[in-house]
Amino acid sequence: MYTANIADTVLFRAIGKDPNPYLRRLKRAVEAADTELWVPAAVYHELVDTGHTDSPINPYLDTAIEEGWLRVATPLPGTRGDDFVEGGDPVRNARVVADAWLTQQSTYPETNNWRDATLVALAVRLFEENARIRVVTHTADKSLAEACARMPPEFGYYEIRSRYYNPPRTAQTAFPTVDSLTWDSG
Repeated sequence: MYTANIADTVLFRAIGKDPNPYLRRLKRAVEAADTELWVPAAVYHELVDTGHTDSPINPYLDTAIEEGWLRVATPLPGTRGDDFVEGGDPVRNARVVADAWLTQQSTYPETNNWRDATLVALAVRLFEENARIRVVTHTADKSLAEACARMPPEFGYYEIRSRYYNPPRTAQTAFPTVDSLTWDSG
């Protein structure tokens, strides 16, 4: 059974830009766990450095993408303010439900909850597209970790675990390990 790992923005900010030993360790862990790391397109774009160059670069993820151990998902459907549609696209519906729940939990409801909801939606997309899959999400946002664990089962997908890193700096030691990327670890 394939285990996909989905990571949030804050983990890469904690681990740091390429090159660094934490990213090399993460690469070795991904390869040893025989998995791939996924990020939603929104996470990729959040980490892009537009700087002073003509073409933007992502100093956190571009090398990992080129090396083939990190994948960026195609953009997910829906726009903020969409309604849940009974029998509609489960990926879009998952994003709508996650955004509403995250907004309800948030002290600042107009923050980046719609962007954060992409982790939940990507998990549902991976379940929709793969018959034998488990998903592990990784975030340093407590509400998002809870949403990642709660929402996919509402769509019939139970092979999901959500790993929460607190404080975010623990990602440097706890996230880039084989245990954090595999299903059997706690």
